[in-house]
Amino acid sequence: MSGAPTSADDPPDAAALAAAGWSEAELTWEHVQVAAAEVLADGKTQEAASLWRSGLELARATFGEDDPRLAASLANHAVGLRLEGDDAAAAALLGEALEVWGRAGPWIEALKPERRARSSLYHLRMESKYKGGYERHSRDRYRKLAEEGRVRTGALREAADTPQVELERWRRDRPAGYDDARKLLAAVVLVVSGR
Repeated sequence: MSGAPTSADDPPDAAALAAAGWSEAELTWEHVQVAAAEVLADGKTQEAASLWRSGLELARATFGEDDPRLAASLANHAVGLRLEGDDAAAAALLGEALEVWGRAGPWIEALKPERRARSSLYHLRMESKYKGGYERHSRDRYRKLAEEGRVRTGALREAADTPQVELERWRRDRPAGYDDARKLLAAVVLVVSGR
């Protein structure tokens, strides 16, 4: 799915994004989700709902019907609708989000594991000792993360008392570069949860 990763420290230019296998729309979608999470944390629920609405429009125009980021956008917009009092529309969107998660298996299997510089010696040893071990470990991690996303989306069917997004987890766990793992992590971590 992706090419060479690029660093997330500096805003990437279009060529760097393309080299990493990302589009401008994908980067914009991520920024919209983070912005919505930030305003939600400040208690600005109407502004968050508006951002989630635009995020869903972008996701529908950009992502395939099996992309977990579409599921995240559907779930987030559903929470926004619930906050506005439209429970029926929210329930329908949550059902659609779960359907997307149900189709996401091939998308997840197509993700390309990227080795990280911070632990490359470990990965080299693992690869030499266990042929394909790094890739198997990465794929297992992707599957567990996808299951977490599906479960979190399903849990949203119950009314979320205090909707929130795990911004600290996102900031801590997101990959430094723009690679496939970051796409999946965003779909899981930047979705609303109720605590």
